[in-house]
Amino acid sequence: MNRIRLYLHRIFRKPVITDPMRITTRRLADGLALDLEEYCTYVIETIADDEDLLNQLLEVVEDRQNARAHRHDGWEPEQLLVENLAAGVGTEVRVRGESLRRLGERLLSAAPKPKAAVVQLPRQREAGAA
Repeated sequence: MNRIRLYLHRIFRKPVITDPMRITTRRLADGLALDLEEYCTYVIETIADDEDLLNQLLEVVEDRQNARAHRHDGWEPEQLLVENLAAGVGTEVRVRGESLRRLGERLLSAAPKPKAAVVQLPRQREAGAA
């Protein structure tokens, strides 16, 4: 049932942000899910189209396979390569203008409601007790 609901959401979703990259949201019981499908597609296409970035990704894959095969001690030899990939592709999705307002409204609507603050009012003074 959950899978059907997710498929229906994908069919009928209305994006919060449409420019430069579409971001859609989905309400969860305890928050909000951001769908960054268009950004992920952009990342994959950027790596596939840039030979240097593709070679770096293949080095990361090779390093991870070697680390698994030799049961290394936890050191991640590909960290610098991953950082270089992230710098080459970019890690930001820019949100501006009307899109920023709509995203802000969606995020605020999903935030837990603040509990009402209890303010204690001073009691009325009795006559002559000044």
